[in-house]
Amino acid sequence: MGCGPSAPSMMASSTIDIALRVPDADVAAVDAFFARVAQAFARVHTKGVDIQQFYIAKGAARVNAMDAASGTSGFTEYYMYEEYADVASAKAHFEKFQNEPIFKEFGEVIMPKYGACFKAVKTGRDDFVLQSWNGSVPEHSPAVGETPFVAEFIVDKAKEEHYDELFASHQRFVQVTSSHTPKGTFEPRITQYNVMKANEGADKIAYTMHMVFPGGDKAINKHMDCQKLDWKLGAMEQFLALVNSGSFALMGNARIIHAM
Repeated sequence: MGCGPSAPSMMASSTIDIALRVPDADVAAVDAFFARVAQAFARVHTKGVDIQQFYIAKGAARVNAMDAASGTSGFTEYYMYEEYADVASAKAHFEKFQNEPIFKEFGEVIMPKYGACFKAVKTGRDDFVLQSWNGSVPEHSPAVGETPFVAEFIVDKAKEEHYDELFASHQRFVQVTSSHTPKGTFEPRITQYNVMKANEGADKIAYTMHMVFPGGDKAINKHMDCQKLDWKLGAMEQFLALVNSGSFALMGNARIIHAM
């Protein structure tokens, strides 16, 4: 569990993203469910062999996803991220879990009652994973206690080229600004960054952006300060508008509770 060796995320990887929005009164029951999920993944899968990344995060849902001062909404949000080396590995996962009691509970109880988002992306657009740009950053797996940034945006397919460039510019910006070097050391603010893209019906495109901050709020605040100053003119405003209109967002209000 936690930080350890893993294969890097790949552009042809297959990812599964699951988001739940749970009334606070039901959190204890859903916590217990996800504890069983984590145990099942650890029993059934081998990290770096048949699964590349896996974690579950949890946080109080904000009234405004981007504003910590807006207060909470009475709901708790959960996000589960799975990454497999290829489509065959993802299919094998479903075959392995067919007889697991949690599989039936998830499909018949959990998702119908709490599901906010379910995405299985056969070919993820994974722009980069921060691991060894200057030779001193070890490969890193998301670990318990770290902070994910996750948001799903659904846009008109007619604007696909525009949003492809928006996310590409964000990737370039993050590559430049995601580290800081006090006293000559290299400390990553972001250890995971990817953008997944999939068709959403005939005329929509869904983008899911995923980042992990090992340094929690301090690292997030530094990242946001850099965005306000350095990202290209108008891009930050477009991004914030996407977040506020998106179908799901965990923006610094969650922590990873299970990982392998």
